[in-house]
Formats: sequence, structure tokens, C-alpha cells
Amino acid sequence: MTPAHPFTRRGFLGTAAATAGVLAAPATLRAQTVNLRLHHFNSPLSISHTQFLVPWAERLAEATDGELQIQIFPSMQLGGSPGELYSQAKDGIVDMVWTIPGYTANRFTLTEVFELPFVAKSATATAPAVHEFAKRNLGEEYGDTHPILFHTHAPGQLHGKGDPIRTVDDMAGLQIRGPSRPITEAIKTMGAVPVGMPVPAVTEAIARGVVDGAALPWTITRPIRLHEVTDYHTVLDFYAAVFGMVMNKSRWESLPADMQQAINDASSAEFVRELGVLWDGDEEQGRQLAIDAGNEIVEVSDAERDRFREACQPVIDNWIANVNDRGLDGQALYDEALALIEQNAA
Repeated sequence: MTPAHPFTRRGFLGTAAATAGVLAAPATLRAQTVNLRLHHFNSPLSISHTQFLVPWAERLAEATDGELQIQIFPSMQLGGSPGELYSQAKDGIVDMVWTIPGYTANRFTLTEVFELPFVAKSATATAPAVHEFAKRNLGEEYGDTHPILFHTHAPGQLHGKGDPIRTVDDMAGLQIRGPSRPITEAIKTMGAVPVGMPVPAVTEAIARGVVDGAALPWTITRPIRLHEVTDYHTVLDFYAAVFGMVMNKSRWESLPADMQQAINDASSAEFVRELGVLWDGDEEQGRQLAIDAGNEIVEVSDAERDRFREACQPVIDNWIANVNDRGLDGQALYDEALALIEQNAA
């Protein structure tokens, strides 16, 4: 018996029936181990690799008595660019990918609701909210693959060299690296000039004056040693990027039912919350490195944060209008995302 695809367009099909099928099926001996290749863009030293993907794969191997093996390839070792990862899974070039869907421009509009400015809260609250929202709403958006899980990092800040950003007026004319389409738009509405570049290029770009700063979470500043080339860090908690793990659809359907169930069990909402805790916990190290370097930590007042938020409102309005144009209720989906974050924060 093959369990139903867990993500539908507007609903989630629980795994009870699948579990019953697994339990009822007679035990069989498989001729060989099933090996799956998982490709991702991050470093083999990153927490995503060492503390998430590797333990996750080990958990699956243990749950299946070693019959399901996930071979992980970090740093785009199998070729291509991060923006091509989703297509690699869709087209069967690899079995699975862990990626940022937003790297594929204009493809995952509904997913972007969690990347809109000032939507995300802690990763502990936002990651399970994204995962649940995906179950309810994103089946069509990821219909050409099999989605496994979604989560986010902790909210990002502004890091720069030169005069600190203390108010939204200080953004005027600065060249700031943006991480995603919504935040690139937000940087522009706040008065700065958005610049796109991959994360590994950010440190040198700031050091050489190519850009004045970058929007990044603390967890990323540590491995790229951003504290060594910056003077200040403006704490805004104003965005997050969505991460997703998806699998080639045909490859998923070819798996035995008990292996499908093992993957579902290892990728539960509880596990996604654990990922949020992991990403939140990694923030303090990056912040402490900046403090130890003598950099200024700028804590924005509530009143000034409201000014930043007001400057970004057109980005939210544009997203809602774009979703409405697709025949969906953009405001309702935006409100649902906020409500799920609040529920998980509680």
C-alpha cells in the first residue's frame, strides 16, 4: 500500500491509513538497501549539515534497520547552482534536495508569505508555522515534487560598515545585500539600493566597499566571519528565509510503504519545531563574536521599528494583490500565516 501524498492543495491527509497499512502488511525481506542522494547548497561545517541533515539521515537508517540510506552531498557537490536544486529534485537528477525555494525566482509565491518583512518571529515559532501552512496550502505550488518538510532560520538583522543604521532615514542611498525577492523589495522601499549576491561573497563585498551592508541572521555571520569587516549590527528581526526539503515524486512513489512512513515520522511537526530551536540557539554565537570584535549593536526602539514596518507595508500589499490576481484570497493567507506563528509562539 502506498500512503497518500501528504500535501494537498488545501488540506493534509493524515498518515493513520498509511500506518495501518504498514502494520497490516506482512514482513518481507528486501533484496537490497535503498540509497537516496540528498543534495544541498550549504557547507559541510554548517549546522544544517552537521546538526540537522546528517542526524536526520541517521535516524532514518536506524528506524529502517539500515535498509534506507541517505547519502548527503553538501556545497553543491553534484553540480549546478543553488537556484537549480528544486529542478534537480523535480527532474530526478538527484533524489532529494534541501534548499531555499526562493532561490527559484517567481516560482513559490505563496511560500513567500513567511519571507515578507516583519512576519517571522523566532524560528521556534515560525518553523512549525511554515510546515503547517505548507500542509494546508502549498500542495499545488510543490505539486511536481513530494514535499517532506519546511522550516525557517531565526529573524535576520542588518549588518554594515560605516555609520550605523539607527532609523529608517539612515537607509537612504545605502547599498544593501538582500536575501530574497520580498526583502530585496523591502530594502528598496526603506530607501536603500538592493544588491543581489550569494552569501559567500558578502564578507569580501563589504570589506571592499562594493556594498555597505547585508541582511542576514546571526547564524550566518559566524561562518562567513562577517564581524571582522563590519562596524555595527542593527537588530530589526525583520525577515526570515524559508527552507524546504523535497523529493523526486517518482522516487517517493517507488519507496516501500514502511520507508515512506519512516520519512514522514522523522519529519514531523515536532521535529520541525526542534529545527527552530536549533536555529534560534545558534544565533547567540554570531552576536557574541560581533560584541567581542567591538562592533556596535544597535537596538531599534519600538517607535522606530514601527517606522521601518510602515516603510515596508507596500511589499506586503503587493504580495496580497499578486495572490488575489491568481484567484486566491491573499489577505486571508497572510492572516493565516500570522495566526499560525502566534499559535506556535504561545
